[in-house]
Amino acid sequence: MLRDILIKELKRVFTDRRLVFSAIILPAISIFVVYTIMGSMMDNMLDDIEEHTSIVYVQNAPEGFEKNIDEEKLNMKISYIDNTMDTSSIKDQIKNGEVDLIVQFEEGFLDRVNNYESEKLPPQVKTFYNPSEEYSSDSRNRFIENPLEKYKNQILTNRFGDIKNIKAFDVDRNYEESIIVDEKKASGQGMSMLLPMLISIILFSGAMGIGIDTIAGEKERGTMATLLLTPVKRETIALGKVIGLGIIAIISALVSFAAIIASMPFASKMLTGGADMDLGALKFSGVQLLQLLIIMITLVGIFVGLICLLSVRARTVKEAGTYVTPVFMIVMIASFSTMFKGGATELYHYAIPVYGSVSALKAALSFELTMNQFLVTAISAFIVSLILVKLITHTFNDEKVMLNA
Repeated sequence: MLRDILIKELKRVFTDRRLVFSAIILPAISIFVVYTIMGSMMDNMLDDIEEHTSIVYVQNAPEGFEKNIDEEKLNMKISYIDNTMDTSSIKDQIKNGEVDLIVQFEEGFLDRVNNYESEKLPPQVKTFYNPSEEYSSDSRNRFIENPLEKYKNQILTNRFGDIKNIKAFDVDRNYEESIIVDEKKASGQGMSMLLPMLISIILFSGAMGIGIDTIAGEKERGTMATLLLTPVKRETIALGKVIGLGIIAIISALVSFAAIIASMPFASKMLTGGADMDLGALKFSGVQLLQLLIIMITLVGIFVGLICLLSVRARTVKEAGTYVTPVFMIVMIASFSTMFKGGATELYHYAIPVYGSVSALKAALSFELTMNQFLVTAISAFIVSLILVKLITHTFNDEKVMLNA
């Protein structure tokens, strides 16, 4: 009978084209389109910052400073102003995004540089910029790293002759030789920032829409009462609905996950904060793929159990939605927390429902999941799922709850 109920549940969903489209296909299409658009927008933003011609004012520039500036190479339009000019209006323009940067040399800059032995503090170069504007922040960084650094080296060369004379030693002269990195793990770090959180939310939302209607919807329409009158154990009915919903949720999650992977070439910079991601280095072994699948299945077990338990306690679909919404918020908080804290740190953290599973997904995607962590996560999630199923079957035997008495 379990098989018959399971087939009935799956047939009910997959024979309804609108339900299949809204619950499985539409979320995947939306994810692909949104990620592709967001990735393209980030690429365009980075290109726009790189191509932007910065508007820069240099006040009280010391003699010889202009020689260190190549406006075309820096992609800057630089205006020189003297120390008597009031910069208040220019600062207002920086605040409004019309000007990117003011570089201000203090009065008597060269004299203080030349009298460095008698000075308590070296002369200062002040910059005024707007950190909320990408153009302004980028302009400041480029100006400090290029002309100001060149000018500083020029002063030191004039003071000591060969600038090498003031260097006691070099650190990593050939920096590329110093880098020891696992390309696979480095690329996985980018994926592990957002994907575990997204997978968790997709799994829950995929089960939520159909799960509420599977039980609360049937109770509201009166078909649940008819089903309960059949000569079938209520535990069997409950298991059939839970397993059926679990299968549908996993299919929905796999389709959505495939959409995320398909959007990776367009969204990789978005996932890594603008850095390049070597997608070719992301090669998972059979064992690692199996671990990911098991973690997702056990996480689905928890979500389906929670949704079914809340739905079976509700009288209507609207009431079930009211019960499920705060649980969804808790799931989102648990998922988001792994982004900022780096996931679980102690082994027992992996036993925490939802949080441990999302942390395990994060570790697996960054190729850092150990077998002990995987086992603790999977076993804990499996036990929690069994407890939820037991509660659901117990509730199915409560006449008052099932018949909305």
